[in-house]
Amino acid sequence: MRVLLLLLPLFMVSEGIDTESCRALGNPRAKCIINGMLEVIKKHIAWDDWEAWYEVMKDFWTEDMVYDSNWTPNGDFSNNSGLQEFFDNEHIPFNLAFDNTTFATMIWIGGEDTASLMAYGKAKWIGDLGTVPGSQHVGLEVTIWDLDFYRIDITGELIAYNWCLIDFVDLMRQVGYQVLPKPSLREGFLLPPRAMDGIPAPVSRLVRPEDTVISQAVIELLIMEDFVTGDGPSSLWAEDMVWYGGAGFGMATSREEYETHILAPLREGLSMRELHLDIVHCEGVYCGAHGYLAAVHTGEWLGEQATGLPLHLRLALHWRLDLTTGLARECWAMFDLPAAFNMIGVDLFARMDQEHRIE
Repeated sequence: MRVLLLLLPLFMVSEGIDTESCRALGNPRAKCIINGMLEVIKKHIAWDDWEAWYEVMKDFWTEDMVYDSNWTPNGDFSNNSGLQEFFDNEHIPFNLAFDNTTFATMIWIGGEDTASLMAYGKAKWIGDLGTVPGSQHVGLEVTIWDLDFYRIDITGELIAYNWCLIDFVDLMRQVGYQVLPKPSLREGFLLPPRAMDGIPAPVSRLVRPEDTVISQAVIELLIMEDFVTGDGPSSLWAEDMVWYGGAGFGMATSREEYETHILAPLREGLSMRELHLDIVHCEGVYCGAHGYLAAVHTGEWLGEQATGLPLHLRLALHWRLDLTTGLARECWAMFDLPAAFNMIGVDLFARMDQEHRIE
């Protein structure tokens, strides 16, 4: 078993935005670039006018930018190249599915070339998304788990790659479908960091560079021990750790729960595991990683009997560490379960039927 760090193509560009004043306040370059772009999204500037939206957004992205998101059966979200596909396949479907979504960003970490965030949105359904039938639940309140990872291009001026995940399985649960076995742990619940590090955490100008280096070393070892080499949770976890998992997993509140309900079933169900990571980065005591766990489905996992088929489980995680003990205390984890199950011949979206209806 091994871990591979993937090198993504770096895209050549010719334009950028001015980040000087933002960086003068102690913010890393990547955050400054992305904050400007996110303001356009949050303020709904020309949201439904492609030409006007493109004119505002083009200065933040490379021409051949990639927006890489969840698999869905109808192509909503998905993998997109260029702003036109991003606009058509993610931006418009999202805004037609939910009313004016209010996002709460809990973690926002970055450096010169990468950044990532963990957030949730509060909204009401107004339409369908990825075949989740929101149009049948107009006005129903919804919570949207959301995360993004970003890579800046070689010039250091524009966003070249954006990995994004939302928890579609949890969206199905919220409209009344339990498409995976109900976990023993509490489902559909996550909280901000249990620390006074700011919200979102961390506050960049207060981060100590030496903490970033130490945290990165801890997380690179921890993620390997958890998902590839270990026979239990990494020794780098605190005993009273909290692991916020998405739908199908739930929230573990101790090392024992994490082993019993998350890691042991994963080891029993998925063999020949290899971890392929696109990004592993930290800012102070907050870290993030995005990538894929390549494995073979040789045992029961999340209710599905062994198929013997290979799968690539997309995962994205954020952690908070306590460097007074050198241990991780919290994790926020998301997975593209519909994509992984599709690889073993199971369409989770098709389970939105009477058999899986929550009474």
